[in-house]
Amino acid sequence: MQLARRLIVSVPAFALAASSLLSGCASLPTADELRKAPSPHFAAQAPIGISDGRGGFRHLFCDSLAEYPEDAGSRVPCDFWLHHMDDEPAVEAPRQAGAAPLQVLLVTGAFSDCFGEDARPFRSAIGPLRDQGHRIDTVVVSGRSGTAHNAREIAAYLEQWPVQPGAPLVLIGYSKGTSDILQFLVDFPDPASRVDAVVSIAGSVGGSPLADAYHGLYDLLFSHLPYGHCPPGDGEVVDSLRPEVRDRWLRDNSLPAHIRYYSLAAFTTRDRVARALAAPWKSLLEHDRRNDGQLLPEDALIPGSTLLGYLDADHWAVALHIEDESSLLAHREEDARFPQLALMQAVLQQVAIDTSGSRNPTTSHDQGPGLQAITDYQSPPVHVGTENGLRSEPQ
Repeated sequence: MQLARRLIVSVPAFALAASSLLSGCASLPTADELRKAPSPHFAAQAPIGISDGRGGFRHLFCDSLAEYPEDAGSRVPCDFWLHHMDDEPAVEAPRQAGAAPLQVLLVTGAFSDCFGEDARPFRSAIGPLRDQGHRIDTVVVSGRSGTAHNAREIAAYLEQWPVQPGAPLVLIGYSKGTSDILQFLVDFPDPASRVDAVVSIAGSVGGSPLADAYHGLYDLLFSHLPYGHCPPGDGEVVDSLRPEVRDRWLRDNSLPAHIRYYSLAAFTTRDRVARALAAPWKSLLEHDRRNDGQLLPEDALIPGSTLLGYLDADHWAVALHIEDESSLLAHREEDARFPQLALMQAVLQQVAIDTSGSRNPTTSHDQGPGLQAITDYQSPPVHVGTENGLRSEPQ
């Protein structure tokens, strides 16, 4: 109940403020509309160099969902959770034999430390994955700080969490945790040299238009929280999520080329959006008919990464079970629980397959175009809202 009390203080205030900013939409997007090609990574404003790995990952996710059907609360088809777009390539199932256990660090998102254990990403999946032999821990970074501050916290955590030789090291970022990881890779090249893979799950790679819209509300709603809720940090959390800030950072910095990068984005329909995320979800419709209530899908992709898929869920559902603590805030018309264990198992299987027999590969057939894109990042066009979704304008 601690999480529920703290969320009641903060999230509805954001939702109320968001509702006052809405200009209204002619209609809400349908599932059929959202799944029409082209997919978000083909849009003009998307990062360049994305490799399409959706077909292979679908096999892994569907197999994991069949193995853990109770994780979703009921038996549902795989496409129920993973958007199947017309432009998704059909491929054979990837080999799974001989995949070794991984060392995994999960990095929390914005304000996570304000809400306690219940706001830890993939908390329910960690135990079963450890039972499979994976070494998994969570880095709880400062929820109210910017990326540079949190990059130092990740580096400090890795310093006292010695990496075991021979087992690939994987960093998984949820929401703003992805931006913190990318900053860490650039600011701390020595510990970053031991990283084999980075996975962004609904990660704020390109920031969010919401950070611009609600920037002025931060001081009012969060900066005066008592220290008992969460430390104040450097107060740069919202600034670090502004699209202009993220775009400039991506243009000015080159990510290490020895690391494999993966991205999972999300977008969904109103019936799958938590009550407290409904207002920002509607606000983002002015920028893109596809969004998860916090991010646009193209802003959740690491330049030069392998795209694993598009999840049919809101920003909270993919990693958090907030509904366990507050049905008021997280109520959804569609009450099936997102299968976080099945998702995480499939992600780790994909990374284990790709890194099997090779630590820190410097070249890869699948990654070749992406690696070049990471070092030659180009600023995407400005997002400009239209009645039907997005158009792009050059900067």
